[in-house]
Amino acid sequence: MNTKPTVLFIDDDATTRKLFTGGLAAAGILTHIVGTVEEAGAVLEQTKIDVIVTDLMMPGFNGVDLIKAVREADYTKHIPIIVFTSGGNLKLIEEALEAGANEIIQKHTTPPAKLIEKILQVHAAAMERK
Repeated sequence: MNTKPTVLFIDDDATTRKLFTGGLAAAGILTHIVGTVEEAGAVLEQTKIDVIVTDLMMPGFNGVDLIKAVREADYTKHIPIIVFTSGGNLKLIEEALEAGANEIIQKHTTPPAKLIEKILQVHAAAMERK
């Protein structure tokens, strides 16, 4: 059974959210789109999420903090996490990997179709581990 994942997409930039989540919707992938960690937390508490795509640098918090929180909670620690970043802070990228990110993808070199492909790959890998 090859089901499409439910995705939580977190990015503080409205243009990025619109550009990339439009492609996810067109591919038939249910996506919960949020701009803050607080909104992400509410979605994670109320909805079964299969893959998280998060920006790394956002006002008030960074993606590393989110990754750590997801990995510490029993009900979310299994969810694959893709960091979707403009890549300016190499130290934060390293910290994201150490905290448990599954993939790091650069926004400026990744078209929506490539992001969809990566989401499907990490979801398939997670399903195989179950």
